[in-house]
Amino acid sequence: MKKNYLHVVLWLVLLVVIALLAMNRMPQLSLFGNKLKEVDILADLKGVGSVADTEDAILADMIDRRADSIIAAKMAARDTTRLEAVKGAGGRGDAVDGSRVTATPTDTVHLVGGTGNALIEDFSMGEAGGMAPYYAALNRMSDGGGVVRIAVLGDSYIEGDILTADLRMMLQQQYGGCGVGYVPVTSETFGFRRSVKHSFSGWRSYKVTGPDFDRSRETISGEYAIPDSAATVELRGQRKYYSRLDSCDESSIYFRADAPCTVTASVNGGQFRQQFDVSPGKSIQKLTIDAQGGRMGRVRWSVNRTGGGYTFYGATMDCRRGVILDCYSMRSTSGPNLLGVPEGNMREYDSLRHYDLIVLMYGLNAITPEIINYEGYKERMCDVIERIKRDCPGSGILVVSVGDRCERRDGAMRTMRGVLAMVKYQRLIAAESGVAFWSMFDAMGGEGSIVKMVEGKPREANGDYTHINFLGGRRLAGYFYDALLKGKEDYDNNNAQ
Repeated sequence: MKKNYLHVVLWLVLLVVIALLAMNRMPQLSLFGNKLKEVDILADLKGVGSVADTEDAILADMIDRRADSIIAAKMAARDTTRLEAVKGAGGRGDAVDGSRVTATPTDTVHLVGGTGNALIEDFSMGEAGGMAPYYAALNRMSDGGGVVRIAVLGDSYIEGDILTADLRMMLQQQYGGCGVGYVPVTSETFGFRRSVKHSFSGWRSYKVTGPDFDRSRETISGEYAIPDSAATVELRGQRKYYSRLDSCDESSIYFRADAPCTVTASVNGGQFRQQFDVSPGKSIQKLTIDAQGGRMGRVRWSVNRTGGGYTFYGATMDCRRGVILDCYSMRSTSGPNLLGVPEGNMREYDSLRHYDLIVLMYGLNAITPEIINYEGYKERMCDVIERIKRDCPGSGILVVSVGDRCERRDGAMRTMRGVLAMVKYQRLIAAESGVAFWSMFDAMGGEGSIVKMVEGKPREANGDYTHINFLGGRRLAGYFYDALLKGKEDYDNNNAQ
């Protein structure tokens, strides 16, 4: 007769359960510097609420109150100044034209009404740094032509022109324009990016996040390339995914040359060519070729000299009238790296390619589940904004918050600790710096919204529960576009009043 070992198995299971419960009480362990996941066999049975959630909510409210107090103080100071000016003119608190001295809607716009309805807050109080330069540039273009330039600086969230390609298309359809704008000489995503057909050869590439990067050569793009042998870069328009990108009016290339060289531009596969004899200089230079009355669907830039004495940044496909939107994405960055750009380089680049609006879409790489206090990050980003104000005078600045990012917590995919705090700190950054702010987090639906994008059909985000795909980018671009249009409408209405 066989012996029954069932009781042994039951005792073994009980011991394993006890051991796992005990492990849940242990401090979080690390291996080779990486924190291991906590052991919690009851995670799926726990409620979604936690002490951590309460702490996050309290901190978020405190940060919001700090931003609100800043804007309230600015409004009070501005109204006092206006009132004193009116009284000095013999008034009694009324403006010269008889209207009351009151705050205008664009002084602070905090209208968040659900998914896709997060509007832009402008903390500039009419001073340098807000949205006014962008809106005014649109009006000037409407009256007399020219271009309106937008730079979107960000991390891997917009890599491959995700979101920005759709925003560009929407703005160009609304206000006119064509072409993809700025494209770096070399790119890791050239086969992934849909908005331009990009090819290159004969270059050594350097990125701010990689080895041997020379900070003295850096611009806002965070990358450059040195010609190695018969270096070429070619941009071709496309028409499959986006409108107005099949051709452009002109193309430029940006570089620095410490010695003479010859740069050649070939348009539309050799339809016409132009050779430029470049003189050496310490400053960043720009060469431009136009379509000679026609359209430019393809442009190829070639350099006849090689070596470290030449630094090339990027080439463009631009319009002569309309909106130009440049996407500057650099994975693994969080924004403070811009403090490393030499001030001379930033000023020189601004003199060659000035932006009416600079959008900062950072923060994703600064978030961790263990940290909800981002005071240090706030201080560095405020320094970045002051640098931009100083070196790019006349540019509007818009801080865009991080989107939703989730992790498995309490047995479910939930918004990562740190996300909500980062969103509120980014609003505080804008308030302290006197620039504009748009909450992409609120626009996409707030906490848990990335889960819906990942698990929805069709899928709009990747399985890392962090990054959106092209389809999700189109949806968020639509929300962003609506916020920009509403801001422009308010700006025009206030000016009319």
